[in-house]
Amino acid sequence: MDIIACELKEEVKKNIVKCLENAIGDDLLACLRREGIHEKVSNGKRILKWDFINRNIISTFSDSRITAEYAHRSAWYMVPLIDKENGYLYTLMREDRFKELSKKQEKRRKAHYIDALVHSFNIDLDTDGQISMFKCVQFESTEINNIVQEIFKDIQIDSNIIKRHAIILFDEYNSELISVKCCILNSKLQIVAEEKWTSYITHSESVVVDIVDNNEKALKMPELPLKQKAKEKIGQRVLVDYKEKRDEREKNMN
Repeated sequence: MDIIACELKEEVKKNIVKCLENAIGDDLLACLRREGIHEKVSNGKRILKWDFINRNIISTFSDSRITAEYAHRSAWYMVPLIDKENGYLYTLMREDRFKELSKKQEKRRKAHYIDALVHSFNIDLDTDGQISMFKCVQFESTEINNIVQEIFKDIQIDSNIIKRHAIILFDEYNSELISVKCCILNSKLQIVAEEKWTSYITHSESVVVDIVDNNEKALKMPELPLKQKAKEKIGQRVLVDYKEKRDEREKNMN
């Protein structure tokens, strides 16, 4: 069976990559710099970047054939993308996080939302009749259904229009996006098809430094003019200091 990893137009792919690139790069850096926090010592940047990713995705695709809306998962908010024309549901995830989930799937007792989505929409991609040395991972169908229904309730979309789930995996280094790919998974979180989007990364030079420098200059406290009396007091203090140091030197010489 021929599995297509993605049926999105090239312009849509570029826009998704741009949303990621801006969020991970200048959006995050500008926020931290405005608050006087260096990115190397920030405790919250790993979570904060997701606020910018979600915002960028929603603002970019709110009025297009691709719809995006916030969905609540425990203490986490995600933003799935829905293509109503081809019935694809797309989610975004760091590649390192996906590898961790995939590696530990057999040990997990509770389903992650990715488990729920692939069990609901990609179950036909599992290889039939394959003998495995390991026990097949099976999550409770009630748990799977609850997770999926909660997501679709939040995004106000009928789950019946969805035919396939795809995951957009990305990697970053030093606040820069370095790889993106769109993948189709089976229920064991194995990649059965993928399409690389890394070529859409622009690697444009950051403009945050110049903006922040200008802001910092603007935020510097102005030098207030001193009244004549204050100037005279400063002069008197300097003169007293000079006389005290001179008298001390003369005392030591005697």
